[in-house]
Amino acid sequence: MTKLILPLAAIAALSMTNTSHAQEFTTEDEINMQQCIETVHQYQADGENISMRECIGAASRVCMDEPGGSSTVGMSECTMHENAWWDQHLNFLYQDLKDNLTSEQFTKLRDAQRAWIKFRDADCDFNYEYWKEGTIRSTFYTSCVLDKTASRAIELEGYLEWINL
Repeated sequence: MTKLILPLAAIAALSMTNTSHAQEFTTEDEINMQQCIETVHQYQADGENISMRECIGAASRVCMDEPGGSSTVGMSECTMHENAWWDQHLNFLYQDLKDNLTSEQFTKLRDAQRAWIKFRDADCDFNYEYWKEGTIRSTFYTSCVLDKTASRAIELEGYLEWINL
């Protein structure tokens, strides 16, 4: 957990230097994310081979097209705004699984989730350290966090789909 704080603190410090360029996660972003997910589900229901991974970046790409969103700091902020959505979605799915799994199954999921968090943090910290020679490191770090968080949420959603079959 401590290692995660350092890159996030660096991003926060960067974002305080110029906060005018990247937007907050808005109702429009929420609608964009929900529409993407609904579209993917509809394609899947129609038998198309499409993954929820198509929605990773749906809101951050729009944010990056806004003034200042294409700067290194802007890209990092946009990515972390969308990550907040995926993280909230992941936590909702986790709670839903808690309500639908046996006690033994949930204990295994909880342990796996704790291990996954450590892996995500370590892997994304590596990205931050690897690119330490430039400002692009915050973009690689935030992209890593977004991809891993969204991928894990998608994985948890898959568990719920199996339960509901």
